[in-house]
Amino acid sequence: MAVVRIRAHARAEIAEAFDWYFARSRDAAVDFLAELDSAFRQIAEAPEQFSVVRGRLRRVLLHRFPYAVYYKPYPTVISVVGVIHGRRHPNTWSRRAEP
Repeated sequence: MAVVRIRAHARAEIAEAFDWYFARSRDAAVDFLAELDSAFRQIAEAPEQFSVVRGRLRRVLLHRFPYAVYYKPYPTVISVVGVIHGRRHPNTWSRRAEP
C-alpha cells in the first residue's frame, strides 16, 4: 500500500473546510474528517480505481460532502494536491494537474 502525503495546499483546504463545518456543527466537522480519512484509505489501497481528470491527476468524490480529493499516484506515494469544494472554478484543481 502506498503512503498518502497531503501537500500544503490540501492541508490548508482541509483546515478551512473543517473550520467552516465546525462553526456550524461540531458533529458535521468530525464527520467531514471521517469521510476524508475513508477517502484517503481507499486511495492508498487502490489509487488507480478513481477517475483521471487530467494527465496524472485523479479525483475521488466525498459521499456526504460537496468536496473532491485530487491526487497524483506514484509508485510508492500518493500525493494529495487538493481537497476542493465542488463549486470552485475548475482552474483551482486544473493548475495542480501540472507536474
